[in-house]
Amino acid sequence: MSEPTAATSDPPVPATVARARWRDLWGVARMQRRAFRPGLAYNFSALVFLWLLPTVTFLVARDGRTGEVRGCCIADRQGGSVRIVNIAVDPVARRRGIATALLRAVTAALPADEIELIVEEHNEGAQTLYTREGFVRTGFARDYYGTGRHGIWMRRRRPTPGAAPRRTIDV
Repeated sequence: MSEPTAATSDPPVPATVARARWRDLWGVARMQRRAFRPGLAYNFSALVFLWLLPTVTFLVARDGRTGEVRGCCIADRQGGSVRIVNIAVDPVARRRGIATALLRAVTAALPADEIELIVEEHNEGAQTLYTREGFVRTGFARDYYGTGRHGIWMRRRRPTPGAAPRRTIDV
């Protein structure tokens, strides 16, 4: 079984990030199947359920030229913290700033003292992104993604006032 391959270092995809609409959900389901190995992608029913929950923020990144869904980020608020449940980018659009734009958009939409997520132990690209965005490793989840596929808990605390600004990207 092969993992989805990342795109080459093509120029940034002009993309727009916005709240998911009902009509986006089939495109998100197709993108999820391309982005994740079997068993990890959310199916249409699960996406509808998440989209309907009032505590969930569901964002999509749409290709600026075609309108196709190229990524999504699903997060929920738990007390004073936010949990990123899912972040995915279509393999044809990876390494072009879409995940960064989604991550920044969801943190702007859901300001919180803490944001946490879990990432596959061997997903070095995602871990690099999260570290660059201020997340630190906080725990280990054995077999979280299936037998022998462990997860790494990561958390980011709200930046302190006066901290150096994060760099921006073109998406």
